[in-house]
Amino acid sequence: MSERTACIHGHPYPEHEFTDAYGWSRCRQCARESWRRTHRSRYVPVVPDDVAIDRAVSGDPPVRLTPRERAAAVERLMRRGYSARQTAERVGCSLRTVYRIRSRSER
Repeated sequence: MSERTACIHGHPYPEHEFTDAYGWSRCRQCARESWRRTHRSRYVPVVPDDVAIDRAVSGDPPVRLTPRERAAAVERLMRRGYSARQTAERVGCSLRTVYRIRSRSER
């Protein structure tokens, strides 16, 4: 393998050294950290925030709504009789998103 005693991040060789699929000598620990950085999932809370939904329904949506919060706001406005265009403007999403959420709830 190589003559180095550690990788550029300080992980000791040869314990962490391996050859990847392309034949490059790499540090196993650095490869794991890189994979975790690029493949980490976004945290979406299980229970939607009622305050965020109420703000979206009133026409003052927060900067970012989770998909569950957006769907709950669209369903509330749908029950109140708002049109798809009015709902999209109030929630701050596209018209297509409103149609998609409405079609899911009609099933």
